[in-house]
Amino acid sequence: MFRATQRCLLCPPPPPLTPGVVEFIAPPEYQARPPAPPPIVCLVEASYGAVSAGILQAVLGSLVSILASLPPDTRFAIVTFDDTIHFYEAYDGGGVRQLVVADTGEICLPLPPEALLQPLEEGLPTLDELMQTLATICCATKNPNAALGAALEACHLLLEPTGGRLLLFQHTLPSSGPMKLLQRDDVRQYGTDKEKALLLPLDDTWGKLAAKMAAAHICCSTFHFANGNFIDLASQGMLSRVTGGQLYLYTNCVPEHRDEWSTKLQAELARNLMRTNGFEGVMRFRCSKGLRVDEYLMGSAKPGDLDVAVAGIDADSAFGVTFRYDDKLEEAQLACVQCALLYTTASGERRIRVLTLGFQVTSSMASLFRYADLDALTNILMRQAALATAKQTLHQVREAVVTATVSILYTYRKMCASSTAAGQLILPESLKLLPLYALSLTKNALLRAGTDVRADERAALIAMACRMPVASSVAFVYPRLFALDTLEEDVGALDASGAPTLPQTLPLSLEKLESDGAFLLDDSVSLFLWLGRGVTQDFLEAVLQVRSMDGVDCSRLRLYPVDNSLSIRVNRLVSAVRSQRPHLLQSVRVLVAKDPFEGRFLSMLTDDRAQASMSYVEFLCHIHRQIQSKTS
Repeated sequence: MFRATQRCLLCPPPPPLTPGVVEFIAPPEYQARPPAPPPIVCLVEASYGAVSAGILQAVLGSLVSILASLPPDTRFAIVTFDDTIHFYEAYDGGGVRQLVVADTGEICLPLPPEALLQPLEEGLPTLDELMQTLATICCATKNPNAALGAALEACHLLLEPTGGRLLLFQHTLPSSGPMKLLQRDDVRQYGTDKEKALLLPLDDTWGKLAAKMAAAHICCSTFHFANGNFIDLASQGMLSRVTGGQLYLYTNCVPEHRDEWSTKLQAELARNLMRTNGFEGVMRFRCSKGLRVDEYLMGSAKPGDLDVAVAGIDADSAFGVTFRYDDKLEEAQLACVQCALLYTTASGERRIRVLTLGFQVTSSMASLFRYADLDALTNILMRQAALATAKQTLHQVREAVVTATVSILYTYRKMCASSTAAGQLILPESLKLLPLYALSLTKNALLRAGTDVRADERAALIAMACRMPVASSVAFVYPRLFALDTLEEDVGALDASGAPTLPQTLPLSLEKLESDGAFLLDDSVSLFLWLGRGVTQDFLEAVLQVRSMDGVDCSRLRLYPVDNSLSIRVNRLVSAVRSQRPHLLQSVRVLVAKDPFEGRFLSMLTDDRAQASMSYVEFLCHIHRQIQSKTS
């Protein structure tokens, strides 16, 4: 990456520009207003449910440990809410005052935004006192209601003049004030045409608020805490998807499991606040003659217009773009695609980042298929499927994935392998795993039929898929299965390229799970440690510090490092896998036969036949029949 600045005329000219990514400091004409470091507002639910579950305390504790590491000129405010909205102001002589807005019908700020948003360097001396005051005031509440809509409107007013970052911490289904939500998760609608409505916002108010925030350059990340209760992430998820933020879902948020979810919260909140972020973005794609942008596959599908507003973008997010070929390309020339992103850094500097790619034009379909990128194609198929859930039923989306796979392989058969026998299924070398990934995508919790994936979880996965980079999406679609009892000593060590050394993966089939073995499954979101019935006592004692699994609650087991070679190797593997997913902390769930969570683990063994879906071998035969029918 290069950063270009003005050059002295006496200096020799720079070498020819060869890198694909260049970054410039933007001149003043690219600035609608003088750039400044974006402020941060934390909106924390303080209802009785959030307090009694320990969520408020966990959030405040995480903020105390993280905020001191941010740049001291960062302007910060914390806002809490139940059925009223609470702002906080530090006295000049010490002390904290709570300012309550009780009228949720007409939202206003108790003080001007500049009085509520104070630099951290001024607030750090009173930060501990502020958090203690917050905990003391809020922990006495018995109010079960949450006016989330009104609180969001207030934060929009607070950040509207400057733009910035909004972090929401939410637990209770909003039940008072504007934008109330309803308990509408009905399993009787699953598998019917009505299920699609559960993946859409309750009404258009959430989309309108998200659009207002994006227009004001407010990037909203949302942290949601649940324990089997419905919180309507299909509605609330619009905030992060439209503004470029990230959605986090924490399940099983009960006090007895606080050690697990609060650790995950602190790690993910720290990453969110401290990673490289861009704000106030405007993105434009340019293409060679003969190509044009067809669609942007981001938080929501957008047509290929010239400019795309990007309220927030970060180091862990990715976007997909599809192009349309609508005119003749010269075979001797390169076809070029260029992306320019105008944005503001966290330090308040306006920059332009330009990414340029050149593609060799060819009239040979065989060359096209030879150099096809399966991982990138899988990511695009996943994004298209996730965004299609807003318009189609899950059954239709799954069928669309299969249809796209058949169309790609039929084109290869017709254009590159027409002379082979009709009874053979011919796959291009670069896409030989495409049927496997397509089948696995239809069985993924993102699209899978059944009632085990509830509406909130599916909405969270849709939001995640819309920003997932290629490196994570491959394991998300087709998880990685590792055997733990055959780990080598060098597991987790970095190779010459800086990538961690990982063991060989196993096919996702039940027949690979030996009854006396232990296996780790990575789906890019969580980690599952499955133990066979005959797993040895030595393994249990070395890795989990238990002598037997009889009568043990697996949900309470934790994978702590212990000073023995087996534990060290297993924890190195877990650390290596987690290092590839910096945007989240993958928790480890221990499983044995008949565990309540074993069904979820077995559903990810996508090579096998499930209740209403085919095995991999059956799917290959199905794909072959579809291609043959198109050929004839």
